Amino acid sequence: MTKKTFFDKHLDLTGLEKHLGGDEEHVLIVQRTMRNHVLSAILEIMPKDKHQSFLTDFMSQPEADRHWDVLREHIKDDVEKIVKTEVSRVKKEILKELK
Repeated sequence: MTKKTFFDKHLDLTGLEKHLGGDEEHVLIVQRTMRNHVLSAILEIMPKDKHQSFLTDFMSQPEADRHWDVLREHIKDDVEKIVKTEVSRVKKEILKELK
């Protein structure tokens, strides 16, 4: 089982379900893929000197809402929009591969 993350509410699997056929393992793979891409997108725009502390805290409590505050403190752009955009991009890539 995979732990929830603070941004899981943005992991939109709409449109993918029919291609995944209700297979829980495939759903988990898609969720992990999206999470990895979202974290990469966040780290790309976060100052490098903040990476270690953010990742250490994230690994200890990935579901904690306080991560939004940390990101907003260190990233000028709308972090939720960045997460949604990355999820949408990855979802399109996955759909393209599944069709």
